[in-house]
Amino acid sequence: MLDTMSAGDLRAAMVDGIAARHEALGLVLAAEVRRALLAVPRHLFAESDADLRAAYADQPIVTKRDERGVSLISVSAPWLQAMMIGQAGVAPGMRVMEIGSGGYNAALLREVVGGSGSVTTVDVGHC
Repeated sequence: MLDTMSAGDLRAAMVDGIAARHEALGLVLAAEVRRALLAVPRHLFAESDADLRAAYADQPIVTKRDERGVSLISVSAPWLQAMMIGQAGVAPGMRVMEIGSGGYNAALLREVVGGSGSVTTVDVGHC
């Protein structure tokens, strides 16, 4: 069944898993964070050869390795990003400075703060 699931289906399943993980810890996944996780296409922040299942697995995505295969840059696991955004109390209208996310976390934050907020981000990129 996973082979025929769209990015949207996989994203929704990922968010359901993150919400269940929050519940198991006695936490609630904030509505704004849930909405952001559903809206931002995580696969666009993965390596170009990553498949959709890997992009929506609730684990980090390595986006750059050195010549020996050692991980240099990665996108954090989505459960962790959701938890950090929730714990930081990010809400619509806020101004947020974000450092080093590979872009995905900045995109999530932008969704959360909405049109009346702003996100400034700095990253090492793929140098």
